[in-house]
Amino acid sequence: MTKAETALILAAAAARDLRTVGDADVLAWHEDLHDITYPEAREALRRHYRDSTDRIMPAHIRHHTRTIRDERRRQVAHQVRALPSRYEDDATRDARAARGAELCRQAIAAANTPTDEEPPQPLTPSDEIRQRALDRAHAERKTGRVPGLSSVGDVLNQIVRRKSA
Repeated sequence: MTKAETALILAAAAARDLRTVGDADVLAWHEDLHDITYPEAREALRRHYRDSTDRIMPAHIRHHTRTIRDERRRQVAHQVRALPSRYEDDATRDARAARGAELCRQAIAAANTPTDEEPPQPLTPSDEIRQRALDRAHAERKTGRVPGLSSVGDVLNQIVRRKSA
């Protein structure tokens, strides 16, 4: 869903629960709902307000979208589900069972293959700071030393030199 479509979803919610919508709201909701299509989100919004008086949040839309997708999947008859029963006696049963088993293997293989992932989003400034802190912590853990700080022995040697000078 695009940011403009997210704004439309928020506008539809605002028409129902009198919320005010700003740019920050659109950005936050888009971050939570970017992988949901606009028609699914619109239907989820409609279902939520049809059954509830609660103010809608992205989690509600995600929940209703899962339900919508599950209903859609159940409506589509898949060839894999049409395997013959072991009680059938016709001559083609074994051939149909073998074909069905092969379709099952193909469906499982297709489900286990990685899909094209969307490119990573650029890091926000807070994410960059967090990543730098993690990198530094990993480096410190590997070397056992904090960058920019001397070992205890070096510090003691400097103190002794200063006192003798």
